[in-house]
Amino acid sequence: MAAEFAIGEYILVQDGRTFEIFHCLTEARRYHVAFLGVDAKPHGDGFRVTIGARYKDRIANGVPLKMDRQQFARFQEFMAPVIEARDGTNGP
Repeated sequence: MAAEFAIGEYILVQDGRTFEIFHCLTEARRYHVAFLGVDAKPHGDGFRVTIGARYKDRIANGVPLKMDRQQFARFQEFMAPVIEARDGTNGP
């Protein structure tokens, strides 16, 4: 069963080894977890999170999201299985 996380105008969906980002005005972005990059940095009283294709030491064409502390805590729980699946993959 797929898990979903809604934040602002985005819905993030993780289903095993597939991760998708949906926005009402753009085409969905779909990644295999082996290629997924996530970067989170403190920003004001919350966090700025960027999700996209991991390429070398950066994220290419990432989606920037702003989260407060509560949203970020829920996001971390949501992402735990994705990161576990990614780190168990022999990808680039």
